[in-house]
Amino acid sequence: MSSSRAPAGTAVRGHKTRHLADELRRAIAELRWPAGKLPTEQQLARDQGVSLNTVRRAVDLLVQEGLVYRRQGSGTYISASRTPGTGYAVGVVVPSLTYYYPRVIAGIERELSRHGSRMLLRCTDWDPGMEHGAVEELIRSGSAGLILVPTLGEDGPRHWLGDAGELAVPAVLVERGMDLPATSHEFVCSHHAAGARTAVEHLLRLGHTRIGYMERTSPHTAPQVRSGLAVGLEHAGLDAAPVAAVSLPRWTAEDADRFLGRLLDEGATAALCFADREASLLVGAARRRGLSVPGDLSVIGYDNEVADLCEVPLTAVSPAKTDIGRRAADILRARIADPDAPRRQEAFVPHLVVRESTGPAPGHR
Repeated sequence: MSSSRAPAGTAVRGHKTRHLADELRRAIAELRWPAGKLPTEQQLARDQGVSLNTVRRAVDLLVQEGLVYRRQGSGTYISASRTPGTGYAVGVVVPSLTYYYPRVIAGIERELSRHGSRMLLRCTDWDPGMEHGAVEELIRSGSAGLILVPTLGEDGPRHWLGDAGELAVPAVLVERGMDLPATSHEFVCSHHAAGARTAVEHLLRLGHTRIGYMERTSPHTAPQVRSGLAVGLEHAGLDAAPVAAVSLPRWTAEDADRFLGRLLDEGATAALCFADREASLLVGAARRRGLSVPGDLSVIGYDNEVADLCEVPLTAVSPAKTDIGRRAADILRARIADPDAPRRQEAFVPHLVVRESTGPAPGHR
């Protein structure tokens, strides 16, 4: 278990830099600059509406990560462009380019480019039919292997994903596998149950014993989060069920208001929310009712995607997205190099980033 606290004095400047760096990573992953060269720093500053210093700091982060490099007097180049046409192509299929997965993609691209390989990226917008078509197209185009984030619901790809060895090329699953009992597929994923337990234990240390759970319905992550929450409560000698729990496909401000009413009726002093957006809605509901966060209610988000943008910066569970992408690419490279090696299935435990939305339970100050 680990936690970190964001520094206070440079929050605004640091946020702008991180946000721009994320935007640049996403643009690189989406192949927005196919020639392999970034716009000038002056052009990026104009396009993004930020200062030149913010651009330079963001680009410095990408240079440190090895994603781009500067060529004196010429500009800033995407690292993969240093080895055009070398190595093999890897097909990458993700459900979204706007939330969670851009950092996974950046990790994949970074690892592939280090070894002279290139990425062929496809986004399916959570459409299982598009997933199947994207996989077939990537195999036909000559991809030596695949990194997949398939949708595994009722309409998911079980009919074509099969088991390891049934696809025409090696494949590694990302953020899938814990929900595939006895699968022989290689995968790299987050251990979301362990991440949720970390969040619960943080609240318990602060004296919270009546904890609610606010969930966006998801067939992949939500069951693991619920499991970790139950284990954390039970391990502390409490009822494994949260004092109030609601799962909805999509939450509105009115839904959050109603859920807050349930929390108050049950005497809850804290809530774990999957994911960040839901936590932000709950904070807004508390503020509208005149409650203090964290004075009257502590709130923890999940994913750490937009947690620092909430009106009260959120303590949040943070999966190791970039590292997961990098490791998936590494496992796929090893599989391509040695098809008969033992198969690997790995889980990364998310860590907790502590911010202003959690504090001691009333009566424990």
